[in-house]
Amino acid sequence: MKIVVFGGSGFIGQKLLEILVKRGHDIISVSRHGRPDSLTEKWADKITWVSSDILNDHEWQKYVKDADWIIDSVGILFENPKKNITYDRFIVQPVREITDFLKNNKSENRFLFISANKGPFIFRKYMEAKYLAEKITKRQNKNNLIVYPGLVFDSVKTSSIVITLPLRILSHIPLLNKVIIGYLPIKRVTLAKEISKIIDGGQSIYTKRR
Repeated sequence: MKIVVFGGSGFIGQKLLEILVKRGHDIISVSRHGRPDSLTEKWADKITWVSSDILNDHEWQKYVKDADWIIDSVGILFENPKKNITYDRFIVQPVREITDFLKNNKSENRFLFISANKGPFIFRKYMEAKYLAEKITKRQNKNNLIVYPGLVFDSVKTSSIVITLPLRILSHIPLLNKVIIGYLPIKRVTLAKEISKIIDGGQSIYTKRR
């Protein structure tokens, strides 16, 4: 299948690209900076890397038209308004741009948005942005899919290990693990494999909130 991944050069996106291309799919990554210089693995040579700013140009649109799946993995965990890095710009607006284009062109391809399951109070604004993006996703097409992972972590990103460590420790304590089930972190590779399974027609617990 032909799959376009928005935000493919990011933390979640890179692992998703790796898993999908190794499954034999034709993968196109769309991001502002294209292929990261640090990404030298052989599998990355099989990806079509497209440099396109979804909010400022239309270069990405020609790749979406005949894709079987479009995946939105664009996102940030923390805002930095001074650098114009906001939840609206990096969560809500990309979803709106993509789904508007699909609706206007009466596209029959499938769209998948990577949302979030739950977040503590400090992530209130982050979750509000995710909820709004979910509404936009469903409004465009009821058959669009949303996945709801917990906080994503991987050893390649030290901050993700630090942020999720307390929750991962609590998850091993009897009774407490049931209380925090909605907040449980997920390994980056696990999330990528779950999305790949969904793309291939399989079932996943991450397509529903827990």
